[in-house]
Amino acid sequence: MSITAIANTKVTEIYRSSYINADLITAEGIFIIESKGHCPSKDFRGLFQEVGQHAKKYQVGKWFLDLQNFSASPEDIDWVVDEWIPKITKAIGCKHHIAFTFPENVIYQFGFSRRLNKLFPSGCLHIMPIADKVHAVRWLQECDQ
Repeated sequence: MSITAIANTKVTEIYRSSYINADLITAEGIFIIESKGHCPSKDFRGLFQEVGQHAKKYQVGKWFLDLQNFSASPEDIDWVVDEWIPKITKAIGCKHHIAFTFPENVIYQFGFSRRLNKLFPSGCLHIMPIADKVHAVRWLQECDQ
């Protein structure tokens, strides 16, 4: 099912590559990031730089990350956690809702979630592991209600 059908609203393409895509549901302030396997550094950092510009412009704090088929270099993961996230939270605030789909590797899942939780003050970051894209987007649509 397409994101447009799920959200029942207009979706703007933000970034496209062979490895990772990002869309923005502007009216609801929800980013949709979907991976397609191992993401080279150029695409990974390019995506987050582009997403960061739109997040600042539209004050987006809701994220759906489809990481079911995702992998990236440890250096790129460190870069997003140690540099990109602090910059984006400084620019748009620390209240974020993040819905994830994860690969079966539970160690990866908890490691990434634990690292994210350390970056945010208590009560600012809301993480929900959700296996189904439809449920993830609905949760994000309803999280402020």
